[in-house]
Amino acid sequence: MAQPGNETINFGDTLNTMPNPTTHLLLTIGTDQTDAQTRVEHFFARNFLVKYDRVTVIAAHTVNAEEVAFWKRLKEGIAANRRVVEELLDELRAGGFEKLTDLLEMRQGYESKLLHVTAHILDGFFGVDTVFFNLAEESHGLSDRLVAAIKANPSGFWLVEAECAGDTAHDPDQLDLIRRFETEPPH
Repeated sequence: MAQPGNETINFGDTLNTMPNPTTHLLLTIGTDQTDAQTRVEHFFARNFLVKYDRVTVIAAHTVNAEEVAFWKRLKEGIAANRRVVEELLDELRAGGFEKLTDLLEMRQGYESKLLHVTAHILDGFFGVDTVFFNLAEESHGLSDRLVAAIKANPSGFWLVEAECAGDTAHDPDQLDLIRRFETEPPH
């Protein structure tokens, strides 16, 4: 039987089960479930670049590292971030950017914004496109050092799911508008 955290994962099998982009899965430390959820709420309250009108921690979806579902959910979140990057890169390729040297010809605009969002995800910068975020290391991934720490002290690590929204009715196409940086002209 495989040790927790050593299971193989097929990215294609898990991507369709992840929540929409306004639902974030965060890895955090915590003495208990309440402490872990409070840390996530504090993160959203103090984040000055990504603001939501409402952040709802889904207590029923909070998972401790001692639970069987922990590693599966963690890997699903990391895989979903990977899928976001793949989609952004596909869109850049569709715009004619196949090689790194093609970036020399990139003009400021939609494609440069796609590249910017891609770089943020790869660099571990939290954004609206983030599905999984590792608060313990401020990244979209998981270091070997942290995997070892989780396995050594699983009771102290939590996955907390948060549903985030604005005051307007949620429309999945709103995120596409943000990506395209479309705005109304001034009146």
